[in-house]
Amino acid sequence: MMNRHVDVDTDAMQSIGDLASAVVHGAKGEKTYTVGKISEPGIWRNVPMSVYHSDCCPGPSISSSGLRQITPPHGCPLKYWDTSYLNPHRAKEEEKQHFSLGRAVHTLLLSEDGFRDQFSVRPDVWTDWRTKDAKAWRDHEIAAGKTVLVPSDLDAIQGMAERVSKDQTFVELLRGRIERSIIWQDEKTGIWVKSRPDSIPADGFIADLKTTADASDRGCQRSLLDYGYHMQMGLAVMGLEAISGHQVTDHVLLFIETKRPYAYSIKPIDNQLIWIGMRQCRAALDIFADCWSKQEWPTYYGSGIPISPPDWFEKQIEREPSIPAEAA
Repeated sequence: MMNRHVDVDTDAMQSIGDLASAVVHGAKGEKTYTVGKISEPGIWRNVPMSVYHSDCCPGPSISSSGLRQITPPHGCPLKYWDTSYLNPHRAKEEEKQHFSLGRAVHTLLLSEDGFRDQFSVRPDVWTDWRTKDAKAWRDHEIAAGKTVLVPSDLDAIQGMAERVSKDQTFVELLRGRIERSIIWQDEKTGIWVKSRPDSIPADGFIADLKTTADASDRGCQRSLLDYGYHMQMGLAVMGLEAISGHQVTDHVLLFIETKRPYAYSIKPIDNQLIWIGMRQCRAALDIFADCWSKQEWPTYYGSGIPISPPDWFEKQIEREPSIPAEAA
């Protein structure tokens, strides 16, 4: 059963997808994926997401999402390994709804190709998942490899597309090589590394689209640090420079809120943050290689280290007049 919302095509969505496509087809120096393992470093097009996140290289491979789980000081190799595709006994992960919406936004705003193959929208006959038929339909779609959305998700995506289509700068930043898979073998460890920026507008330039609840300056900074977006972009820089030899000088995150009025923010990322992200990626790659060789996946790095008061908390206590200097 097909929901009427799936067939809604907006000029805003098409304008972004078509602009990007026009540049993508003129790109040079790329390799086209067909089938099998990717055994050559390069910038690859047509790599399905299911392949990208799988055992797609001759040896163990890792992307920024895995490295961000591992990186010091707050990472945890054990938690990475528990859900890794490399783990034959990995835990089953259930995708959260906000992640589903985020992926759908990426698919439709960047290009509509394959949307109907990847996503299903709940038919209008049901308004929730409480009935037996609704649950059966949802389970069937998930078993078929689809990500299930609700009609309001499509309304939000359409609203976001219409909002950003009016900003030529936003559109231009998505006019490039879209969702190319940058795959290379790390010289130091021999580990295969994967990166997939949303857009490569030009040599030396990468852009990434992020959905968020808060696109203010404070919200963007918090999201960047909480989710390690500087590492994600830093890894793309490492890959592009390793493969093409071009220095990447521009890095931009495009934040857009998922609720009306779909406010957004274009945020260039400071080179210092990218450098920190690259250093963290380097540390995580070394740790991953060591864990893989030993088949040991330790817990948090701070385990066994005493908890001390942070500076801000100690100063707060010292400034509070009602707290005595001595406990006695």
